[in-house]
Amino acid sequence: MPAEYANGAEVYREAYYRGIRPEPALWVDEWADEYMRIPRDTGAAEPGQYRTSRTPYAREPMRCLSPSHRCKRVVTMVASQLMKTQIALNWIGGLIHMAPSNILTLLPSLGLAKRVSSRIGKTIKATPVLRERVASSRSRDARNTMDTKEFEGGSLYVTTAGSAANLSELSARYIYGDEIDRWEVDIGEEGDPIELAETRGSTFGRNAKFYFSSSPTIKGASRIADLFEGSDQRYYYVPCPTCKHMQTLEWERLHYSKDFSVVHYQCAGPDCDVLIDEYHKGEMLAKGEWRAHAEGDGETVGFNLNALYSPLGWMDWKSLAKQFEKAKKAQAKGDLEPMQVFYNTRLAKVWDSAQEQTKAEVLIAQARLEAYTLGSMPIGVLMLTAAVDVQANRLELMVMGFGVGMERWVVDHQVIWGDPADERTWAVLDEKLKARYLHPCGVALAILAAGVDSGGHHTDEVYQFCRVRRWRNVFAIKGASKPGRPVIAQRPSMVDVTWKGQTERNGAELWFVGTDTAKDWIYNRYGFPPGPGALHFANDLPDDFFAQCVAERKVARYIRGHKRIEWIKGKAERNEALDLMVYCLAMAHYLGINRYQEHDWERVRQSLAQSGLFDEAPSIKPAQIASRSKAATVAPVTTISPPAFHTAAPVISRPVAPPPQRRSSTSGYLKRR
Repeated sequence: MPAEYANGAEVYREAYYRGIRPEPALWVDEWADEYMRIPRDTGAAEPGQYRTSRTPYAREPMRCLSPSHRCKRVVTMVASQLMKTQIALNWIGGLIHMAPSNILTLLPSLGLAKRVSSRIGKTIKATPVLRERVASSRSRDARNTMDTKEFEGGSLYVTTAGSAANLSELSARYIYGDEIDRWEVDIGEEGDPIELAETRGSTFGRNAKFYFSSSPTIKGASRIADLFEGSDQRYYYVPCPTCKHMQTLEWERLHYSKDFSVVHYQCAGPDCDVLIDEYHKGEMLAKGEWRAHAEGDGETVGFNLNALYSPLGWMDWKSLAKQFEKAKKAQAKGDLEPMQVFYNTRLAKVWDSAQEQTKAEVLIAQARLEAYTLGSMPIGVLMLTAAVDVQANRLELMVMGFGVGMERWVVDHQVIWGDPADERTWAVLDEKLKARYLHPCGVALAILAAGVDSGGHHTDEVYQFCRVRRWRNVFAIKGASKPGRPVIAQRPSMVDVTWKGQTERNGAELWFVGTDTAKDWIYNRYGFPPGPGALHFANDLPDDFFAQCVAERKVARYIRGHKRIEWIKGKAERNEALDLMVYCLAMAHYLGINRYQEHDWERVRQSLAQSGLFDEAPSIKPAQIASRSKAATVAPVTTISPPAFHTAAPVISRPVAPPPQRRSSTSGYLKRR
């Protein structure tokens, strides 16, 4: 039987006429209403012909995504299961049909990328005009795979945003980023992944179009919230069925009975207090309109929508009320996660867990009532520890005093300006750590232990500085942000090895600090009154110091399906003061101060006391001590300053009682050469 061959002339002629035939000039929402089909095998609640009238609020975002619209970037900060993904599918389908070019779709994880790619593939099969244009899936054909789908005029790439290579190896005119608040903060130390993604479309100029969607997460750390704030900030206004007053639906105006049998929404009209039944919502949504609340940057359009707008048959008001009350009960027991989830996924608002913790203003008010300044100390201070935070252009030093019951005082805080790669910067720090601080009883207290953060870009310099000062209890430390870790490890890690690859017995030591545990301990004691566990601040510390003390928030996140409690901060917030307090606490644990009993403190007190000094006001005033600025700084390193001994009053040389022996253990394996 003779083989049948394709007619080349006919194939050429069909392709030629298809190329010169004008494509339909439709907005994306119009295209979706005419061509889009929702496949049944995706588990969608309403498969079949897509209808924008079902979700009227999705019409304007799709119009803004149309290639002919003048905006460059579309941002949707909306509640879960409302419109984000379906808008993206409609947009991708309209682009393949009407304005084909490379499309890059970015997801936060590989698993989610596979699921979205599968949904896109099923949508293409269910939509005839797309099935004609996208290459069919074949086992040996690389044109249609899980992460790549080729079509006439371009290709669709579905991948993760967790790799710098994924964001730099190709150019695309259209870029869709989904759940961007779940993306990595810094991709391969190359910068913000959103900026990296947008550079993929830089060669297309004004013809490029970007679509970013996500439910928000944490205040100060939410990317979608940052993008929305830079947009024209559009909210969906719907009319009251009685007075026709246009308003946004806010959670605070939802009223319901204790048994949830009655749920109403109170109209916000000035002359109308009618309670709206939910069955009016379909009519309200159909007559709604988007209104901008800001001017924005002129090229970004932003949309915000909460779950109160969910169409009839989807998430109803009664279910939302039940979820909120359940979250309130958990919050009353100290579990903030359900309320955070409700805020993020239902109200489409950022969650600020700082509302449950001490505010910076409270710490400032407490500090201004203290009677001591930086460089001096109250009579309750019995021991000193220090901590050093290494930044790109400076070293920050904190000296903290400890007293009975782990009561703490911030005794000193200085900034040493200079390049940490310069030995002269460390020479200045060395002199600062040798300084003695005059106690009101006349004894000069030395720093008993100091921790230097080695987690930055100057690890080798930190090791070198600490290696030769081990005998002075100057240690390299590194934060271990994992729940349940002790404040300081039981034993250090030896970071120096011999030429044989064996551990150097007398080399530098690296102590790991359980930062999560330490921060829990510190935050839980911010509100303590003077006494055991309380924290005191010098009255001349600057206001921004206290903002750094409360810069981090404890939140719940899900990593690969597993719940994880993390301490996070906003991208623009500084937390050096909090880190320094954590390291000072770690040094106190190293000395064993946290295990002191009353007789241990009495021994230290007796070593400092003169007769009657602890029973009446001290006779030696700290007024003669050199005053310091709010954040004491050192000029750029040119010369090494002499040691900053506080010798305004005669210093009584008296040894301080040594702390109880710290429990330690050694390893014979590590000692072998």
